[in-house]
Amino acid sequence: MEFGVTGKPREYGLEGRYRKKETSGKRQGMSFAELAAANLTWQREVMSGSVDYVSAISQLFNIGTIGAANFVDGFSQYQVITHVGNADISPANWQRNDFPYWKYFDKDTSADALNDWRPTGENPPQTRPDLQRNYGSIGAGRIAILIPDSLQEKMDADPAYARQIVAKLRQWKEDYDRWDNTVAASFGANVAEHQASKSYVFDLDENGDVRNCTVTSSGGEITGPTKEEREQIEAEQLRKWKLRVNYIQIMEESGKQKRLEELNALRYLKDQLVRQDKMPGLM
Repeated sequence: MEFGVTGKPREYGLEGRYRKKETSGKRQGMSFAELAAANLTWQREVMSGSVDYVSAISQLFNIGTIGAANFVDGFSQYQVITHVGNADISPANWQRNDFPYWKYFDKDTSADALNDWRPTGENPPQTRPDLQRNYGSIGAGRIAILIPDSLQEKMDADPAYARQIVAKLRQWKEDYDRWDNTVAASFGANVAEHQASKSYVFDLDENGDVRNCTVTSSGGEITGPTKEEREQIEAEQLRKWKLRVNYIQIMEESGKQKRLEELNALRYLKDQLVRQDKMPGLM
């Protein structure tokens, strides 16, 4: 079977990315039987127009502990492994098909273990047998996160800040999944199966933003995202942030107006009481 990379040249069609995959057994958090039942329920709801199916699937696989201050709780449906240290991987190396990102799923691999990795020769095709074996060895439902020392120190010192960073990565993942699942749906893929097959490597910078990322499926394919796709996701997040800021401003202005109305009402009541006191015959 041939597998492709989003946004990278290849000799075969995009359909290969979203070919139906054989799956068996259980994944952490939800069995495939439960997944199939949820899939059928949501299909009915989508047909009735009561829910956006792709968004629902993307959200379902992004449910974690509310207010989580660490990534294990933040992505409680996944098997999460974190590596604290100063990874220094160039985007060019990270985008190579032979960059051994799969090693980050080994708990004994340090965050900086691949800093000295250097490519040799041209970028090989994903279909190379040894690469297919390495991709496929990761499996589904796993997340590896590289956390700089400085970021981990700030998270340890300030739980509120830690919650913000966890929430930021969860939002990034959900936005990416919605984008990727929309593409999968456009090729007729089973969105629930496609989402369930994914595993992720996130390389964070000192501010908790995604610096590098690789998303794979249990079938042994890389589904993205490329630099261009990350920019699209970040632009969408910026748009949402601006909307939230605008909403907060509207609420603040609304609050000021309400307080002004309440003050005017109190002044009116006071004036009425004063007038009653001055009228003869009134107690």
